[in-house]
Amino acid sequence: MREKKGLIVFLTLFFILCFGIPILARIFRETIELYRFDFSLFPSNYIKDITFNLETYRSFVNFRNPINGLGLAIIIIFLISYIINELGLFKVKEKYEQLESYGSHGTSRWQSDKEIKDNYCKDNLGWFLGTIEKNKTYDIGMKAAYHPVNGELNMQQVVIGPPGSNKTTGFVLNNIFHICNVYKDKNEKADIIITDPKSELYSLTADYLEKNGYDVKVLDFIHLTYGDCLNPLDFINDDKSLMEIAKGYIDSVESSNGDKASGDMAFWNNQEAQLLAALIGFVKQAYPKEKQTFSEIAQILTSEDVSDIDNARYFFEDNNIKGAARQLWNNFLMLAESERTRSNILGGLSEKLKLFSIKGIENITSRTTVDIDKLGIIKHKPMTLFILIPDSDRTFAPVINAVVNTIFKQLYKTAYNTKNKLEFPVYFLLEEMANIGKIPGIQEMLGTMRGRRIYPMMIWQSLSQMKDRYGDKGFEDIMSMCDTHVYLGVNDQFTAKYCSDSLGNTTIKVQGLSQKSEGGLFSINEKSGSENYQQRNLLMIDECMRLDNKKMIIRQRAKNPILLNKVQYKYWEYNLCESKEIFNLRTIEENEEFKEDNLCKNV
Repeated sequence: MREKKGLIVFLTLFFILCFGIPILARIFRETIELYRFDFSLFPSNYIKDITFNLETYRSFVNFRNPINGLGLAIIIIFLISYIINELGLFKVKEKYEQLESYGSHGTSRWQSDKEIKDNYCKDNLGWFLGTIEKNKTYDIGMKAAYHPVNGELNMQQVVIGPPGSNKTTGFVLNNIFHICNVYKDKNEKADIIITDPKSELYSLTADYLEKNGYDVKVLDFIHLTYGDCLNPLDFINDDKSLMEIAKGYIDSVESSNGDKASGDMAFWNNQEAQLLAALIGFVKQAYPKEKQTFSEIAQILTSEDVSDIDNARYFFEDNNIKGAARQLWNNFLMLAESERTRSNILGGLSEKLKLFSIKGIENITSRTTVDIDKLGIIKHKPMTLFILIPDSDRTFAPVINAVVNTIFKQLYKTAYNTKNKLEFPVYFLLEEMANIGKIPGIQEMLGTMRGRRIYPMMIWQSLSQMKDRYGDKGFEDIMSMCDTHVYLGVNDQFTAKYCSDSLGNTTIKVQGLSQKSEGGLFSINEKSGSENYQQRNLLMIDECMRLDNKKMIIRQRAKNPILLNKVQYKYWEYNLCESKEIFNLRTIEENEEFKEDNLCKNV
């Protein structure tokens, strides 16, 4: 309303000046030149006659006359003043101006398109990120931004993708296709480990992987029916591994139940983990290979050899068990003198091992058909292992945790045998990390993975999940060990605040405006402005939560953050390969029969 009123005032005054000044100029000119200041010579109706006389206005354009020139100057000055005052040549800006180059309160800024091209678009051997251009769909070998293996930063990524952020179609699938393709024509091939909620990743990529020479393996913790088997106990060959596998399993049971071990609960969990480690050592030393399973351990727990304290005292000694397993058993016996304590430990561990009474879990963990000891070494075909995990509950998280932990530990053992560096790189795409549970020693491993050529992408729905699983210190350790943080979307306050804080502060110039208006219709607005510099987060908390769903934020160590556009693989519109259903795989029993038939034929 104020702007409309100002325009009306301007047009009124401009109209008056355009007509009034030529009239005044003629009066003044004729007073001097024609009537020589003798006002008695002025004819009657003089003002009226010259007002409606066209000659009045025609003669005004003769600017050689100084009086006419002065009148024109008045009109021009009025017009310029309006433009300056009302059209904003020196108008106070309504929005702040970012001035990170000034830097008095912070220097954070987004990378420019040129910087993104220089930093991420020259080497595609590494993780696929996104594009500068909008509305791109994924295609093999497309021009995009990549995080290169041979860059200055490590390959460890934390990816945040809440439901609906397109993390599957806009990030994970792209990377599976890309890793397979980018190593296709190279002498070395990359192995890939994928945790797969709903078996969707397997269905959409397995055919492409197989056609490009990959040996595709599946551990099915969704249906407990199809694919391959892996017994974590097959890969325990030192005392240190006993406690790592046992502790990881016990902790995962607690986290899958939504509990946090503290106080008395932490004590009982530690005792149960110690007993489990002792019994793992027992079956490894006393039982043949085919009986070295978690299911056998669960049966031992219910036997009188363990439940009866008199038999338990000599159980390990009679079976000639040595090393750490014997010591851990003796530790248990010290507490087991109290029947109540013994019952609590045995009962608690039996409860936690009940998963192995499920036939499907027993089948998957009873033997090993996935040669994880060949991951990262030269072999005939590279391997992709899909670990199918339920996305609706964490019931099997302890078993999945033991499997993932076993793979990590085995990779380190393999690296020790190949001059502390794997011959081929191994990529991990760990979807739904929360459903895997707390991986023992992950912080320490992250500190050395780059040197071993192990490249993990850890995907969470929120940072709150990570903090819940690993605690305050563990959460910070993991974030600090990963040089790349990717935010596909943010849906909670904790993650939004962490994202906002980590992006840093910038300097902004803020202009203040004061305005004073006096008079009626022809009032004149008096405006004055001021400038000052302030600090502002590059993105505020609410702005992080309102991030465009087509965009992603990438923050890396030692670099300014970047905003990229997501690239979707729209499999519902086009296919890069045929879809493969999990139900078309051989069942675990059929795989065992197939293996036995092949052995018979070879004999």
